[in-house]
Amino acid sequence: MATSGARGSRSGRKTREPAGFVPETLTRKGFRIRALGPLPERFDPMKATARQLAAYRLPRRPDAKTEPQLRRLWDGVMSRTRLWIAPEFEHREHIKHGPARGSGRRAVSARLGTAGISNATSNNWSGAADFSPAGKPYGFVGGQWTVPSPNTRTDGAYYASEWVGIDGWNSNDVLQAGTETQITKIWFITAAQVYTWWEWFPAGEVKIGNLPVSAGDVMYCLICADTTSHATVYFSNQSEGVGTRFEITPPRGTTLTGNVAEWIVERPTVGGSVANLTDYAACYFDECIAGGSGRIDNLSGASLITMTGNGGATLSEPTQENDHVVKLNWRKSS
Repeated sequence: MATSGARGSRSGRKTREPAGFVPETLTRKGFRIRALGPLPERFDPMKATARQLAAYRLPRRPDAKTEPQLRRLWDGVMSRTRLWIAPEFEHREHIKHGPARGSGRRAVSARLGTAGISNATSNNWSGAADFSPAGKPYGFVGGQWTVPSPNTRTDGAYYASEWVGIDGWNSNDVLQAGTETQITKIWFITAAQVYTWWEWFPAGEVKIGNLPVSAGDVMYCLICADTTSHATVYFSNQSEGVGTRFEITPPRGTTLTGNVAEWIVERPTVGGSVANLTDYAACYFDECIAGGSGRIDNLSGASLITMTGNGGATLSEPTQENDHVVKLNWRKSS
């Protein structure tokens, strides 16, 4: 199934532009997806009015006086994104990300999901999480990271997913988007993959096949949920100057809770089993912000999550560098 987007001509009139391909497997699950196309020629988001930004589904421009931190971030991301493309999707149902787990395949306990816990553990997540006050759910989350280079010294298949998201700790939903760094080694043959993806659990991973990304690139991702059943996802490869954006609704029977926002390295479930973790060395998340209900949070009150594996061994360990940066270090694969 293909969708269509609008773009402008040189005269400023809108014309129809083929947008990204949406697999039928997604629409069967109840998704409604709108892949947004390129911007008009000579359209400059830095000079656009608020109405023009809204018309082309670009993030609003924060006020420089009342929201200086957000304005600085907006200026940096938007000025470095020189080309916006329509995303092309590939539904990879055999790969699932999903909620944080405790030991084995069990969901994490309510005790670990309490705001203020500084040393939580999970079988599949590692990173930082902000918990929203009661009745004040998160509506957006953003973050930036340098895509790590996948490595392994031993044979096998290894996966690491770097992402930002909302929900998934003590909730059955997760809205998340990020990069995948996967590597397979068999004897002397090594094959690595790096790509962008999104998922609204439990529907499975959706690869964005045409957004260029390589190890070492700086990626920025912003997820804005204006309701519990509608969100816009923005990706920008800050190194390549290429971005994409699209609107989505959740799979059938799922709604957003908004109780937690997170910045995570994850080992996903592949073919029904939790994958071995790619040796990603280190991954920094910076420009970490989340907000909703009239407030903006950074990492000052975040809970740190350590990923553990067989026998409780530490696989991935976070360190909070400051109120906006969390560093994750690989320790072991399983």
